[in-house]
Amino acid sequence: MRALLPVVLLLSGCTTAYGDGMGDILRGQGIAAREPDYDVPYVPTPEPVVDAMLAMAQVGANDTLIDLGSGDGRIPIAAARLGARASGVEIDAMLVERARRNAALYEVADRARFTRANLFDVPLRDASVITMYLLPKINLALRPRLLTELRPGTRIVTHAFDMGEWRADEERLVADRRVFLWIIPAVAGGDWLATLPDGREVPLHIDQRFQDVTGTLGSAAITGTLRGTAIRFAVAGRSYTGTVGEAAITGDNWRAVRVP
Repeated sequence: MRALLPVVLLLSGCTTAYGDGMGDILRGQGIAAREPDYDVPYVPTPEPVVDAMLAMAQVGANDTLIDLGSGDGRIPIAAARLGARASGVEIDAMLVERARRNAALYEVADRARFTRANLFDVPLRDASVITMYLLPKINLALRPRLLTELRPGTRIVTHAFDMGEWRADEERLVADRRVFLWIIPAVAGGDWLATLPDGREVPLHIDQRFQDVTGTLGSAAITGTLRGTAIRFAVAGRSYTGTVGEAAITGDNWRAVRVP
Protein backbone atom coordinates (compact mmCIF):
# COMPACT_ATOMS: atom_id res chain seq x y z
CA MET A 1 0.00 0.00 0.00
CA ARG A 2 1.51 3.31 -1.07
CA ALA A 3 1.10 6.72 0.47
CA LEU A 4 -2.02 8.79 -0.03
CA LEU A 5 -2.08 10.40 -3.46
CA PRO A 6 -4.53 12.85 -4.97
CA VAL A 7 -7.12 11.13 -7.10
CA VAL A 8 -5.64 12.66 -10.24
CA LEU A 9 -2.51 10.55 -9.67
CA LEU A 10 -4.59 7.40 -9.95
CA LEU A 11 -4.31 3.70 -9.26
CA SER A 12 -1.05 2.35 -10.63
CA GLY A 13 -0.79 -1.02 -12.42
CA CYS A 14 -3.77 -2.08 -11.93
CA THR A 15 -21.19 11.87 -17.12
CA THR A 16 -20.37 11.74 -20.65
CA ALA A 17 -22.85 11.07 -23.36
CA TYR A 18 -23.25 11.94 -26.98
CA GLY A 19 -26.56 13.77 -27.26
CA ASP A 20 -28.01 15.50 -30.28
CA GLY A 21 -25.59 16.66 -32.96
CA MET A 22 -21.96 16.66 -31.84
CA GLY A 23 -22.91 15.72 -28.29
CA ASP A 24 -23.09 17.22 -24.82
CA ILE A 25 -19.64 16.57 -23.40
CA LEU A 26 -18.87 17.05 -19.73
CA ARG A 27 -15.30 17.89 -18.83
CA GLY A 28 -13.65 15.35 -16.54
CA GLN A 29 -10.64 17.24 -15.19
CA GLY A 30 -12.76 19.40 -12.91
CA ILE A 31 -14.56 16.34 -11.58
CA ALA A 32 -11.27 14.65 -10.65
CA ALA A 33 -9.86 17.73 -8.97
CA ARG A 34 -12.72 17.85 -6.48
CA GLU A 35 -12.43 14.25 -5.32
CA PRO A 36 -10.83 13.41 -1.95
CA ASP A 37 -7.53 11.58 -1.57
CA TYR A 38 -7.43 7.81 -1.95
CA ASP A 39 -5.20 5.21 -0.35
CA VAL A 40 -3.69 3.91 -3.59
CA PRO A 41 -2.27 0.37 -3.70
CA TYR A 42 -0.21 -1.17 -6.44
CA VAL A 43 -2.31 -4.11 -7.62
CA PRO A 44 -0.84 -5.90 -10.65
CA THR A 45 -3.15 -7.36 -13.26
CA PRO A 46 -2.86 -11.19 -13.38
CA GLU A 47 -1.19 -12.52 -16.50
CA PRO A 48 -4.31 -14.37 -17.78
CA VAL A 49 -6.23 -11.10 -17.52
CA VAL A 50 -3.47 -9.24 -19.38
CA ASP A 51 -3.69 -11.80 -22.17
CA ALA A 52 -7.48 -11.51 -22.29
CA MET A 53 -7.37 -7.70 -22.39
CA LEU A 54 -5.02 -7.72 -25.37
CA ALA A 55 -7.01 -10.45 -27.10
CA MET A 56 -10.30 -8.56 -26.68
CA ALA A 57 -8.69 -5.46 -28.20
CA GLN A 58 -7.14 -7.61 -30.97
CA VAL A 59 -3.77 -5.96 -30.38
CA GLY A 60 -1.28 -6.46 -33.20
CA ALA A 61 1.68 -4.98 -34.99
CA ASN A 62 -0.27 -2.03 -36.39
CA ASP A 63 -1.41 -0.80 -32.97
CA THR A 64 -0.25 1.96 -30.66
CA LEU A 65 -1.20 1.09 -27.08
CA ILE A 66 -1.22 3.40 -24.05
CA ASP A 67 -1.58 1.86 -20.60
CA LEU A 68 -2.83 4.35 -18.00
CA GLY A 69 -1.38 3.37 -14.64
CA SER A 70 1.19 0.92 -15.96
CA GLY A 71 2.76 -0.37 -12.74
CA ASP A 72 5.54 -2.86 -13.48
CA GLY A 73 4.87 -2.56 -17.22
CA ARG A 74 3.37 -5.95 -17.84
CA ILE A 75 0.58 -4.78 -20.20
CA PRO A 76 2.76 -2.61 -22.50
CA ILE A 77 5.46 -5.30 -22.50
CA ALA A 78 2.95 -7.99 -23.47
CA ALA A 79 1.61 -5.70 -26.22
CA ALA A 80 5.13 -5.04 -27.50
CA ARG A 81 5.77 -8.77 -27.65
CA LEU A 82 2.77 -8.93 -30.02
CA GLY A 83 4.48 -6.36 -32.23
CA ALA A 84 2.62 -3.24 -31.07
CA ARG A 85 4.16 0.08 -30.13
CA ALA A 86 3.31 0.53 -26.46
CA SER A 87 3.76 3.09 -23.73
CA GLY A 88 2.97 3.13 -20.04
CA VAL A 89 2.09 6.10 -17.87
CA GLU A 90 2.84 5.75 -14.15
CA ILE A 91 3.21 8.22 -11.25
CA ASP A 92 5.50 6.03 -9.11
CA ALA A 93 9.13 6.57 -10.16
CA MET A 94 10.27 3.22 -8.75
CA LEU A 95 7.65 1.36 -10.74
CA VAL A 96 8.65 3.26 -13.89
CA GLU A 97 12.23 2.10 -13.43
CA ARG A 98 11.07 -1.46 -12.75
CA ALA A 99 8.98 -1.41 -15.93
CA ARG A 100 11.95 -0.19 -17.96
CA ARG A 101 14.12 -2.99 -16.57
CA ASN A 102 11.42 -5.53 -17.37
CA ALA A 103 11.14 -4.23 -20.93
CA ALA A 104 14.89 -4.62 -21.35
CA LEU A 105 14.72 -8.13 -19.87
CA TYR A 106 12.11 -9.13 -22.45
CA GLU A 107 14.07 -7.34 -25.20
CA VAL A 108 11.22 -4.99 -26.13
CA ALA A 109 12.61 -1.72 -24.73
CA ASP A 110 12.53 -0.24 -28.25
CA ARG A 111 8.76 -0.81 -28.48
CA ALA A 112 7.64 -0.49 -24.82
CA ARG A 113 8.39 2.94 -23.32
CA PHE A 114 7.49 4.20 -19.85
CA THR A 115 6.91 7.72 -18.58
CA ARG A 116 6.47 9.12 -15.09
CA ALA A 117 3.49 11.45 -15.46
CA ASN A 118 -0.01 12.34 -14.35
CA LEU A 119 -2.21 10.46 -16.77
CA PHE A 120 -4.58 13.43 -17.09
CA ASP A 121 -1.72 15.32 -18.76
CA VAL A 122 -0.85 12.65 -21.33
CA PRO A 123 -2.00 13.10 -24.95
CA LEU A 124 -4.20 10.18 -25.97
CA ARG A 125 -5.15 10.85 -29.59
CA ASP A 126 -2.42 8.74 -31.20
CA ALA A 127 -3.53 5.59 -29.39
CA SER A 128 -5.44 2.86 -31.17
CA VAL A 129 -5.78 0.95 -27.87
CA ILE A 130 -6.12 2.25 -24.30
CA THR A 131 -5.78 -0.11 -21.33
CA MET A 132 -6.67 0.76 -17.73
CA TYR A 133 -6.95 -0.76 -14.28
CA LEU A 134 -8.16 2.27 -12.34
CA LEU A 135 -10.64 3.21 -9.63
CA PRO A 136 -14.28 3.57 -10.77
CA LYS A 137 -14.36 7.34 -10.19
CA ILE A 138 -11.22 7.71 -12.27
CA ASN A 139 -12.80 5.82 -15.16
CA LEU A 140 -15.73 8.24 -15.03
CA ALA A 141 -13.44 11.27 -14.83
CA LEU A 142 -11.47 10.03 -17.86
CA ARG A 143 -14.55 9.15 -19.87
CA PRO A 144 -15.09 12.62 -21.43
CA ARG A 145 -11.47 12.71 -22.64
CA LEU A 146 -11.72 9.23 -24.09
CA LEU A 147 -14.87 10.09 -26.03
CA THR A 148 -13.66 13.44 -27.33
CA GLU A 149 -9.91 12.88 -27.90
CA LEU A 150 -9.77 9.35 -29.25
CA ARG A 151 -10.56 8.57 -32.86
CA PRO A 152 -13.60 6.44 -33.76
CA GLY A 153 -12.65 2.79 -33.68
CA THR A 154 -10.13 3.13 -30.86
CA ARG A 155 -10.47 0.23 -28.43
CA ILE A 156 -10.56 0.71 -24.65
CA VAL A 157 -10.10 -2.24 -22.30
CA THR A 158 -10.48 -2.06 -18.53
CA HIS A 159 -9.84 -4.57 -15.80
CA ALA A 160 -12.48 -4.87 -13.05
CA PHE A 161 -14.35 -1.57 -13.40
CA ASP A 162 -16.78 -0.28 -16.01
CA MET A 163 -17.69 3.19 -17.35
CA GLY A 164 -21.00 3.77 -15.60
CA GLU A 165 -23.94 4.14 -17.98
CA TRP A 166 -21.69 3.79 -21.01
CA ARG A 167 -22.29 0.08 -21.51
CA ALA A 168 -19.42 -2.07 -22.70
CA ASP A 169 -19.40 -3.47 -26.23
CA GLU A 170 -18.07 -6.72 -24.78
CA GLU A 171 -17.57 -8.16 -21.29
CA ARG A 172 -15.74 -11.30 -20.20
CA LEU A 173 -15.04 -13.07 -16.93
CA VAL A 174 -11.39 -14.18 -16.80
CA ALA A 175 -9.93 -15.87 -13.72
CA ASP A 176 -12.85 -14.47 -11.71
CA ARG A 177 -12.01 -10.95 -12.93
CA ARG A 178 -14.26 -8.81 -15.13
CA VAL A 179 -12.77 -7.38 -18.31
CA PHE A 180 -14.60 -4.78 -20.41
CA LEU A 181 -14.14 -3.60 -24.00
CA TRP A 182 -15.45 -0.39 -25.56
CA ILE A 183 -14.99 0.86 -29.11
CA ILE A 184 -15.07 4.63 -29.53
CA PRO A 185 -18.14 5.47 -31.63
CA ALA A 186 -18.21 8.03 -34.41
CA VAL A 187 -20.36 11.11 -33.87
CA ALA A 188 -23.52 10.37 -35.83
CA GLY A 189 -26.06 12.45 -33.94
CA GLY A 190 -27.83 15.27 -35.76
CA ASP A 191 -29.73 15.90 -38.96
CA TRP A 192 -28.91 14.27 -42.29
CA LEU A 193 -30.49 14.09 -45.74
CA ALA A 194 -30.64 10.44 -46.82
CA THR A 195 -30.82 9.16 -50.38
CA LEU A 196 -32.55 5.77 -50.24
CA PRO A 197 -31.99 2.79 -52.56
CA ASP A 198 -35.00 3.84 -54.69
CA GLY A 199 -33.54 7.33 -55.17
CA ARG A 200 -35.90 9.16 -52.80
CA GLU A 201 -34.42 11.84 -50.54
CA VAL A 202 -35.69 11.60 -46.96
CA PRO A 203 -34.67 13.50 -43.81
CA LEU A 204 -32.76 11.37 -41.28
CA HIS A 205 -32.56 12.50 -37.67
CA ILE A 206 -30.27 10.65 -35.26
CA ASP A 207 -30.17 10.95 -31.48
CA GLN A 208 -26.99 9.40 -30.10
CA ARG A 209 -26.07 8.26 -26.61
CA PHE A 210 -22.65 6.68 -26.62
CA GLN A 211 -22.92 3.81 -29.18
CA ASP A 212 -26.73 3.66 -29.17
CA VAL A 213 -28.77 5.54 -31.77
CA THR A 214 -32.47 6.30 -32.12
CA GLY A 215 -34.33 8.78 -34.29
CA THR A 216 -36.43 8.96 -37.43
CA LEU A 217 -36.05 8.27 -41.14
CA GLY A 218 -38.82 10.34 -42.64
CA SER A 219 -41.69 9.65 -40.25
CA ALA A 220 -40.55 6.13 -39.29
CA ALA A 221 -38.69 5.44 -36.02
CA ILE A 222 -35.18 3.97 -36.14
CA THR A 223 -33.09 2.11 -33.53
CA GLY A 224 -29.51 1.00 -33.95
CA THR A 225 -25.91 0.94 -32.80
CA LEU A 226 -22.48 2.23 -33.70
CA ARG A 227 -19.25 0.23 -33.58
CA GLY A 228 -16.51 2.69 -34.38
CA THR A 229 -17.49 4.28 -37.70
CA ALA A 230 -19.86 1.43 -38.60
CA ILE A 231 -23.53 2.23 -38.10
CA ARG A 232 -26.44 -0.21 -38.26
CA PHE A 233 -30.08 0.66 -37.73
CA ALA A 234 -33.46 -0.82 -38.47
CA VAL A 235 -36.55 0.96 -39.75
CA ALA A 236 -39.88 -0.56 -40.78
CA GLY A 237 -38.41 -4.05 -40.90
CA ARG A 238 -35.45 -3.06 -43.07
CA SER A 239 -31.81 -2.86 -41.98
CA TYR A 240 -29.39 -0.12 -43.05
CA THR A 241 -25.63 -0.30 -42.61
CA GLY A 242 -23.04 2.31 -43.43
CA THR A 243 -19.82 4.08 -42.53
CA VAL A 244 -20.04 7.39 -40.68
CA GLY A 245 -17.77 10.24 -41.70
CA GLU A 246 -17.76 13.86 -40.61
CA ALA A 247 -20.06 15.01 -43.42
CA ALA A 248 -21.54 11.83 -44.89
CA ILE A 249 -22.76 8.32 -44.10
CA THR A 250 -22.00 5.88 -46.91
CA GLY A 251 -23.84 2.59 -47.33
CA ASP A 252 -23.83 -0.02 -50.10
CA ASN A 253 -26.95 1.31 -51.78
CA TRP A 254 -27.82 4.43 -49.78
CA ARG A 255 -26.08 7.47 -48.38
CA ALA A 256 -26.73 10.52 -46.24
CA VAL A 257 -25.13 13.95 -46.04
CA ARG A 258 -25.09 16.03 -42.89
CA VAL A 259 -27.42 19.02 -42.93
CA PRO A 260 -25.51 22.19 -41.89
